[in-house]
Amino acid sequence: MEALRPPVGYELDRAIGTTFSLDLLALLTAPLSFTIFGWEEEDGSPTADPLALFEGLRRYSDRISIFCQAGQIAVPTSSLLLLGYLEGSVIEVTPPTPGRIFHPKVWALRLTSADGPAMYRLLVLSRNLSFDRSWDTVLVLEGEVSGRKRGSTVNRPLGEFFTALPGLVVREVPEHAREAVELIQEEIRRHRL
Repeated sequence: MEALRPPVGYELDRAIGTTFSLDLLALLTAPLSFTIFGWEEEDGSPTADPLALFEGLRRYSDRISIFCQAGQIAVPTSSLLLLGYLEGSVIEVTPPTPGRIFHPKVWALRLTSADGPAMYRLLVLSRNLSFDRSWDTVLVLEGEVSGRKRGSTVNRPLGEFFTALPGLVVREVPEHAREAVELIQEEIRRHRL
């Protein structure tokens, strides 16, 4: 969760994540984390107001798009109404080559502040979005969007990776996800990581 925590004065604007397998309860921790970060009491403890938590969960779920391998979603055995908030966040994909799988584990978080330029945090994970108990390594890179008009050749492959995601989907891409991909792929090319 700490890798998701925005710096002081920033909040999550949009996020794109990729994973092979996806546990819906594990995914639920992402918008809940952003909700808790935004609704902490003065002493740092989470708010006790359930309506504030529900509103925050709804708001942050709309900002997160997760691309995962089609058919690899772990659905809980019991029904949770909170999972309804994730419906537009989960996007199933299949690679264009038969017999291949989609296995990247990368997140791009676009963080905004009223006082400064947008910044990005790139997370590269060693495991899928699940509650697996194996050791996990996370590479975290972050920096501000530069004032460059053109993208950097260094970040071009990363921009192309995000650009390719909508072309792998098995159903229509939600509009908020399409907009996030377009913005993130364009800005990340001008980003100093």
